[in-house]
Amino acid sequence: ESGAPVSEQVTQADGKYTFKDIDCENNFTVSASKDDYRNDQKETATEDINKKEIKTDLALESLIVESPEVAQIVINPIFFDFDLYNIREDAEYELEHIVTVMNNNPDMVIKIESHTDSRGTKAYNRNLSDNRAKSTRDYIISRGIAANRIQSAIGYGEDRLLNHCDDANQSKCSKEEHQKNRRSYFYIVKGGKNVSTSNQ
Repeated sequence: ESGAPVSEQVTQADGKYTFKDIDCENNFTVSASKDDYRNDQKETATEDINKKEIKTDLALESLIVESPEVAQIVINPIFFDFDLYNIREDAEYELEHIVTVMNNNPDMVIKIESHTDSRGTKAYNRNLSDNRAKSTRDYIISRGIAANRIQSAIGYGEDRLLNHCDDANQSKCSKEEHQKNRRSYFYIVKGGKNVSTSNQ
């Protein structure tokens, strides 16, 4: 309950783990981590029964998702405040996953692309997304990643919409439909096979 570590171990090959000699009638947090995976943790409690087994399953989500065509580093969406391009605190948390993967793979070189929805003029959106791409690049560099490991950071505005929410239909689209078009991609151009990273 105090947050102090009680015990730590490496799981078996099949992912199983067992903590023995843990006090009864106490609340615990079980946390798991692995390189290039998103951490997971769960609250659990022991009972007032000696040798009672408490089962807590954790599911680590891989940041690198592979398919026959491509592998991606998948992070949660990076949000920006309206009309701004500064990196918010919640975006920093997600970008740390990109930093971690790049630190774990020192040969990796990426390029960054940012996209907007169709609201606003095409020129304005292209400029806004370009500023957001470059802010994202600058944050990653500020976390110790060498500048030459980011090949480019470019904004494409509304040029590559993922749905029908263009200028003609923007008033007919929901917030969720517009949100789908506001996204960033982090493509790996060097450091392993043809891998792309995305934030959708």
